[in-house]
Order: sequence, then structure tokens, then C-alpha cells
Amino acid sequence: MRDLLTPRELAELCGVSPDTVRSWCFRKQIKFATTPGGHKRFRRQDVIEFLKERGFPLPTTDKLSPIKVLVVDDEESFRRSLVGALQKETAFNVKEAGDGYEAGRLIGEFEPDVLVLDLVMPGIDGFRVCRDFKNRDNGEQVKIIVVTGYPDEMMFQRARESGANECLAKPVDMNTLMDMIRNLHHNPAPRKSRGRKPRKS
Repeated sequence: MRDLLTPRELAELCGVSPDTVRSWCFRKQIKFATTPGGHKRFRRQDVIEFLKERGFPLPTTDKLSPIKVLVVDDEESFRRSLVGALQKETAFNVKEAGDGYEAGRLIGEFEPDVLVLDLVMPGIDGFRVCRDFKNRDNGEQVKIIVVTGYPDEMMFQRARESGANECLAKPVDMNTLMDMIRNLHHNPAPRKSRGRKPRKS
């Protein structure tokens, strides 16, 4: 269980707008702490008490737990950028791997909820990784987002057929990726590919 929620996470949890959360804070209707950078954070227990008082349905344990995300990409600068951005959000518990060996180890030990996978890496067949994941016990519960700097529609189609839930073209917009991770984890309905348009072959 994560102990602190951001205003955005609280808004999503309650099904209200961020403006409503700001209003609650302004009127001191909910307890919050302020980080050294001036950002508001909400303690899990305070949130539960607030929800009970206001008659909101209590969230499941799953919605209050961080989403486990494994980022697999051999391009270190890109991988570190993704991991750094995700780690700033309390909603995510993030691990990273730069090669197939480390990825295989972490897949077994970490048991991610969402896999962010570079589709084209030396020594790794991204399509096979997708298939192997889906063939594992409870494999359908793991959501896969593939990313690539060399996109084309045939590649994306093959990735989806191999088991990928979403496809993104580099460079990746972090807000898009984070929304995608949340939506896949809490609402697993597939959506269309995102990012810049694939090249025509």
C-alpha cells in the first residue's frame, strides 16, 4: 500500500475533477501535507476517513496499491528518463532492465502489472516476449505497452497480435504513457496506437 496520494490520484479515486480536490483543500475539508516543493499530498488513512464521511464508495485494495511497472529498453538515456518520470509519481512502483537476462529475472521476481517494452533490442525478440507473457499463468492480467523508434503499422499490428495491449512510437509523451498505464491497469479495454504516425512501408 502506498501511504501518500497526489491531488490527481485523489481526483481519479473519487471520480471528481482536480478543481474539486483543490476546493476541498482550500475549504480545509480534507487533511493534507505539503512537500518542500509546495505540492499537496494526502495520507491514505485520511483519504479513507474522508471518503467514509462524504459517502463515497471505498476503493478496492488494488486501487490504493502502487502499479508495478517494468521498463525494458536497451537505450539507457531513454530508459532512465522514463523510470525517473514514473518514480516521481506515488502511483507507480518501477523497476528497469536493459537486457534480456535482467528482464527475465525481474519478470519472475517483480511480477509486474504493466510491462513497458522496447520492441526492437539486440538479443530480444519483442514479439516473442509478448507471446511468452500472455502464455504464462495469469499472463492476461499483465498489460504490455510496446515502444519503438522505428514504427510502422505492420509492426504495430504484429505486436498487437502477439499480445501487446498498446503501441507507442518514440519519442514518448510521459503524460500519455502514465495515463495509458493507469487505464490499462484499472480498465483493461484496448485502445489505439499512440505517438507519431508510423512510417509507410
